[in-house]
Amino acid sequence: MKIKKFMFVVALLLFAGAVLGAEYQDTWGPDVGTDVPNLTVKDTEGNDRSIDDLRGESKGLLIFFVRTSDW
Repeated sequence: MKIKKFMFVVALLLFAGAVLGAEYQDTWGPDVGTDVPNLTVKDTEGNDRSIDDLRGESKGLLIFFVRTSDW
C-alpha cells in the first residue's frame, strides 16, 4: 500500500512539474548582448563610479547581485 501511495505522489509531482515547466517564459530581462543603461553609483569610499569606470578596457564586467537577510 505504501508503494502505491509513493508512486502516486511521484507521478503527481512529475505531472505538476511538466505543467509548471510549460508556463516558463524566457523573456525575463534584457536580451543577451544588450548594453547596460548608463548609471552612476557611489563606491565604498563615496566616490562616483559609472559602469564604464568599472568595465575599464577589458570590454567585460560581471556583476553579482546577492540578496541576503543577514544585514
